[in-house]
Amino acid sequence: MEKPTKPLKKRRRDVEEKEDGVPDLIQQLEIEKNELAKKIRHIEKMCNMVDPITVLQEPKSNGSIHCGTEGEDNEDEERKSPVVANDLDCKSSVYGQQATGMELDVGVASNLVVISEDGKTVSYTRTDQRRPLTPERFQDYAQALCTRKFTSGRHYWEIEGSELGYWWVGVSYATVEKGGDLSSLGNNSKSWCLYRWNYKYSVRHNGKVTDLILRPYCGNIRIMLDYDAGHLTFYELSDPMRHLHTFTAIFTEPLHAAFRVWGDDAWVKIVS
Repeated sequence: MEKPTKPLKKRRRDVEEKEDGVPDLIQQLEIEKNELAKKIRHIEKMCNMVDPITVLQEPKSNGSIHCGTEGEDNEDEERKSPVVANDLDCKSSVYGQQATGMELDVGVASNLVVISEDGKTVSYTRTDQRRPLTPERFQDYAQALCTRKFTSGRHYWEIEGSELGYWWVGVSYATVEKGGDLSSLGNNSKSWCLYRWNYKYSVRHNGKVTDLILRPYCGNIRIMLDYDAGHLTFYELSDPMRHLHTFTAIFTEPLHAAFRVWGDDAWVKIVS
């Protein structure tokens, strides 16, 4: 009779050991539940904010390419996370929809620029590209516009600029002058831009230049357009994101993303 009791005693000890671990498991689940609840409350709080700059300056802006980070590493995890998905939906409601169809218009681009095959990158060149000289083409400055036009709503897109050379990014009416001094981006009443030069920032519109106090940390910029409200905002995608400048205007014509580059190895790439 002694032999059968040994397995029973062993099974009893195993059950008791498992029961001892249950409180620890419950405690761990409670911790995870509380962490998730905090994230949900944080997202709800951001969605209720009226100041979009506060939201955009959150240390982690999922879905964007930030300076010094590798967005690809966490891409799969972000897709799996419902918290991140809700976070992205919330931010989209704050700063508008990510612009699609952002391709450079070869028919408008200056012969001083090279347009990449995918239509996403504009680069400065000293070699005349010998495109047909039409009234729509920029003549004196290495500039280009996107084919996509905006006539209403809130939209954003992101660019990456070169470390070398000079570059301008912003928006312009298609009816902007195509030759002469007034055709330069920001040097007329029909274009607004951020200008990076010698590791400095300035903003330009209608010939007025305003130097910014903030120095460039990297070349990744988010451009946010609220056509109806008349706002054009630039953010540097550093960590945390930095608000650089907001133009306020009354837009009266369709707007196109606009670019200018100058100097060897100067380029701008449309990231989104």
